Amino acid sequence: RTTEENRQWAVRLLQGAEYDDLDGGVDDQEVYKSLMRGQEPRVEAFDTFRAEAEAIAEYLTEKKDSGEALRNTCIIARTKSLLDNYSGALRAADLDTYTIQNDRAEDRSAAGVRLATMHRAKGLEFERVIIAGVTEGTVPLGRALSDADDEATREQIRKRERSLLYVSVTRAKREVIVTCHDEPSPWLLNSQ
Repeated sequence: RTTEENRQWAVRLLQGAEYDDLDGGVDDQEVYKSLMRGQEPRVEAFDTFRAEAEAIAEYLTEKKDSGEALRNTCIIARTKSLLDNYSGALRAADLDTYTIQNDRAEDRSAAGVRLATMHRAKGLEFERVIIAGVTEGTVPLGRALSDADDEATREQIRKRERSLLYVSVTRAKREVIVTCHDEPSPWLLNSQ
């Protein structure tokens, strides 16, 4: 479903953690390959949320102006509140948005760039994905880690958070852009 470059980048996100293959072993991702080739995912860091949101809006405006349907692009963020902030910035730039809800199927005929949380993006696919707000304290989600009672629980939370980021990257058929503002997630620094 995704390019080999996207798959390899996503697999690097999982380095240092073991994942159950649900068959009594450990999933190492080495047996999987993609037959599609494409460009490497790119990471773009910005000083502020505003600068990040403006860059995303500019990129989407270029795609729209070149005749591409924005419904083929999904912006994925860790939380609904963060997604709402990006949605507002896009609407301010006169870009149509369509939020994919948890309680109903996506209307593929509706216009607008798709917006989904990392949880909601599971099982979906798009030509291009922008994973926005991959910042320190958001990915992994700081409040989830701080609510944990012990290190073993925090490690389980980190594994789930890495899995969410992995799944988000693999939702793209062709292109992945990962953006952040302020301090990037430590996982971005290790995935390059």
